[in-house]
Amino acid sequence: MKRVFSLTASLLLCLALLGGTASADTGPKQSLTITVVNAPEGVYYLDLLQQDGDGSPNIHREDYDPTLLEGLEGWEDEGWYPALVHGTNPPLFGDLVPGEDGAHHFTYFGLPETFRIAVSSAGGAQATAEPFTRTVFHTELVYDYESNTITRSTSTAGYYLTQFLSTFLPTLVVEGVLLWLFGFRSRRDWLVFLLVNLVTQAGLHLWIGTSLVSVGSHPLYYLILVVAEVPILLVELAAYLFLLKEHGKGRRAAYAICANLASYAAGYLPLHWMVQFLAQ
Repeated sequence: MKRVFSLTASLLLCLALLGGTASADTGPKQSLTITVVNAPEGVYYLDLLQQDGDGSPNIHREDYDPTLLEGLEGWEDEGWYPALVHGTNPPLFGDLVPGEDGAHHFTYFGLPETFRIAVSSAGGAQATAEPFTRTVFHTELVYDYESNTITRSTSTAGYYLTQFLSTFLPTLVVEGVLLWLFGFRSRRDWLVFLLVNLVTQAGLHLWIGTSLVSVGSHPLYYLILVVAEVPILLVELAAYLFLLKEHGKGRRAAYAICANLASYAAGYLPLHWMVQFLAQ
């Protein structure tokens, strides 16, 4: 009876977690935070200049000073378009004026990968001379208005470590609970579980390390991750069949499949929350 209860609870947990992936707009959203130092006096607007002139405006122009908006649009003749003011396709959310924390925040699918920073104030308008290209999913920049330069960006090594932890830790929790419910209790099996997940999660992040900007921003984020999840499932299935020692191969295989489905459903959902928390 205890065995039946444990297996039933495990399957119910899998189904409950899978039920949370119905929305096509789930998954983390790429983001950019810009902190301005030596800012101009008075009200100023900051936007991102991109070379894609398509799309619809991401602001209501009537809510803003038309003179300052014209300052941001001054580079359109050179083929550089302000992302918030002129528009993007898909949409972009952002702040022309600094938020309560004094920074400008940009996010969603329309966030440009390569851009220049433009500022328009009562004293005139200016933009960085060289384009900046994002290389991580959540980017933090410091823009010095007086020197018109970007002085600091997110630590790439620190970011990728945070990114790894943001999927590795939830995976250990979800799959660890299932490992216990499936009746694997020996120290050896738990060590196998830890090492297998360490290897597979490292492999996952080696694959997405250079492409997460495009993968994570896709509306069908969870479907794209199937490309990575299928080989992980096969590797873990083989590893658990031969390395776990408790119970028969049928239960080992059932655990591997159920654990991967559960971690696929739940392991990536908190990615944007955990990255933002750990990166602070």
